[in-house]
Amino acid sequence: MLKIKQYFESREMFVASLIFLFPLFANSLRHWVAGIFILLALISLFSVKRFTFDLSKEEKIFLAILLLHALSTIISNVLAGWTYASHKWFFSGDIRFIFAIPIYLYIRRIPEIWKYLVSALPFAAIIIGLTGLIDFLLRYSTGEIDMIFAEGVYGHIFQGNIAALWSVLSYLAIDFFKDSKRMQAICLSGAVLAAVGALVSVTRNAWLSLILLYMVIFVLQGGLMKIVKTIGWPKLAIVSVALISSLYFISSIDYINDRLKQVYEEPVEYFQADKTKPMKFTSIGFRLEQWRGVLLAFEEKPLFGHGVGNSGKVHNRYIREGRLNEVIYQEPTEKTGSPSHVHSAYFEYLGDTGIVGFILILLVMFYPPYLAYRSRSKEGVAWKFVIIHGAAFGIASLTEVPFIRNNWTSVFLILSMVFFIWMMQESKRNEV
Repeated sequence: MLKIKQYFESREMFVASLIFLFPLFANSLRHWVAGIFILLALISLFSVKRFTFDLSKEEKIFLAILLLHALSTIISNVLAGWTYASHKWFFSGDIRFIFAIPIYLYIRRIPEIWKYLVSALPFAAIIIGLTGLIDFLLRYSTGEIDMIFAEGVYGHIFQGNIAALWSVLSYLAIDFFKDSKRMQAICLSGAVLAAVGALVSVTRNAWLSLILLYMVIFVLQGGLMKIVKTIGWPKLAIVSVALISSLYFISSIDYINDRLKQVYEEPVEYFQADKTKPMKFTSIGFRLEQWRGVLLAFEEKPLFGHGVGNSGKVHNRYIREGRLNEVIYQEPTEKTGSPSHVHSAYFEYLGDTGIVGFILILLVMFYPPYLAYRSRSKEGVAWKFVIIHGAAFGIASLTEVPFIRNNWTSVFLILSMVFFIWMMQESKRNEV
């Protein structure tokens, strides 16, 4: 029988309960994940005496990368001059990398902390899938189809990418719950519903994530027959019908078809345009011109960049100098100094923090997956979670900048830390 009281009798159990609650309402309740991250940071900072420092070499490198990433943004901002934009985004996203260190040192001492997170993921997938589907259908039923997508509390981009992540992690959890048919059914349900939640977000990056991440899972799981054996033909048929029906339904909506056409029409239009004259605004063309601006910014300050959040200010200057097209002019940045981004973490860090920040953000995302691939084993499952998590944020970073927002940053760091702890413990057991 579940005894709720035990989760409040000890600090460790309370933290474990926060880890379980963390993914459940990521895009349903405003400030949910960011608030839990802050609670975890505060508890960890008041628990310094409980830290253990028997860190492995891999753990030391992992924590050093998180710290160096935050330090690189500080250095970039100091050298470029702190602005309202750099203050706002550093204290929104980057500072969380510093607080992640005490959180890691605290939660690694809680036995099997990963069980709480993995147990919550299928339910989180169901919730984000259902809320996204309900949001979409409500708009559809009221005739709001000119620009239709599921948003939740943080918009369709967050909805789509987090739903895609929850979907693949819920599917991976089937292996974790191999001794429970009920939990496996819940995991599969979560994977399907969250996939639908990603589809109805009408976020092209989320669609790409679903395709690529399930391709990665296909490889990690050992091919089609292994997947069929895990799920079974009857369940696989039900899943296929559900997904095909969803695709058929949303493909009948003109706005969604237009979004797909833009993928190949807008790049052609951009490259054919005369950039010395006013250009027509298009979603992809806007991004491509921003990325061209980043390359100019990188040439100007290649080592530490122009400071986080300052891309709009820099690009506005290039527009006045006639080096960029006015289509990317940022009026709010010019008037209020508000931060702006270039819709790609790779280009963002290249322009804002230079080659140093660019290399460090690559290490932040891909050092754990590198270790996971190197230490993969047939007996373990943690390494698969680490690889999928890194791949998900690597794909999201193609056209978005997850690490400048407190919610996305919180999701990345908590999952990254818990999965890393799990992988380290699994590696130790395999060495014995």
